[in-house]
Amino acid sequence: MRIVFPSAVLALLLASPGIASAQSASKCPDLPASSGLVWQEIQNDSLLFCRAVRTDGSDAFALTFTRKPTFEPDRRNTADVSMFDGQSLQWYRSTLAGNPDLKVREALVRMSDGSSLQMVVRSGDDAGLQRAFGEISALKISAVATR
Repeated sequence: MRIVFPSAVLALLLASPGIASAQSASKCPDLPASSGLVWQEIQNDSLLFCRAVRTDGSDAFALTFTRKPTFEPDRRNTADVSMFDGQSLQWYRSTLAGNPDLKVREALVRMSDGSSLQMVVRSGDDAGLQRAFGEISALKISAVATR
């Protein structure tokens, strides 16, 4: 069973220097102005973690930019397909320990500079997944300086 956003790792990152939140000097991609989303950003020497948060405080999705992939897609877990940067994007089923009813999807994109982008969406229903896929498809990732 895979744990997405492990709280111990997230707590460690939050305690490290280089943390920013919302849109102040963010290195995360620009969010569409009409989305109502804001970034919570965590950055250290090896990653940039961007969590999109809705006005009600709920998570929309998360992006993690790293030098090396943080997971390897398993074809047995293929789930959904959406669009990203004008191309088809394969999403993979995952789970969250302690919450088996939550729908979790992960996708991995290899960036042109060799770095990786992992995307994670969590939702209680299919409509929430589709909403997040649409929000992600509106992002302009090429503007992000990856490590």
